[in-house]
Amino acid sequence: MNGIKIYFIRHGETAWNKESRIQGREDVPLCPEGLEQAQETAEKFKAVRLAAVVTSPLSRAETTARLIGEAARAPVYVEPGLTERDFGSVSGRVVDIFDPERYADDLEPLDNVADRALAVLRRYAESLKADFAAVSHGGTINAVLRAVSGGKIGSGKTRLINAGINILALEDGELSVLGYNLTSPNLDETA
Repeated sequence: MNGIKIYFIRHGETAWNKESRIQGREDVPLCPEGLEQAQETAEKFKAVRLAAVVTSPLSRAETTARLIGEAARAPVYVEPGLTERDFGSVSGRVVDIFDPERYADDLEPLDNVADRALAVLRRYAESLKADFAAVSHGGTINAVLRAVSGGKIGSGKTRLINAGINILALEDGELSVLGYNLTSPNLDETA
């Protein structure tokens, strides 16, 4: 493949993830296990050439991104467009994340989530012209996977693992999903 690979990584686990509590835009930090997951994922990027790591400003993502950036010796940039979906009044509650619309009508529309995140990914792909990583959140990554796959995977269909790696390819202006829920930046290892 001659295009650009985008390693789209979910942050490590938080206490709220353990409780199945929707975090949304709440700034919940990594728990000790989540920090360990983030460090393990970062180690796997020591041998991957990354031009940059871009991240959501929420601490759980930014901590994960900084570990990856350090391991890959790549600069880290904070991008608000990669923040988690706004779950409105559902945020902080324990509900079925696969169907949050059942519980509230003030959620950020999935298309808006995908559009803002894809704008960030495309902007960095255009400016870097090289492989890079992006660290974000389950809701945001799933919205992008849904958009790029035409609904085959993503929101409502895919449960993303914490610190899991999803790989997108951008070639000739077209995005495609190479793999998701990977435990390695190589496509031969899945969770």
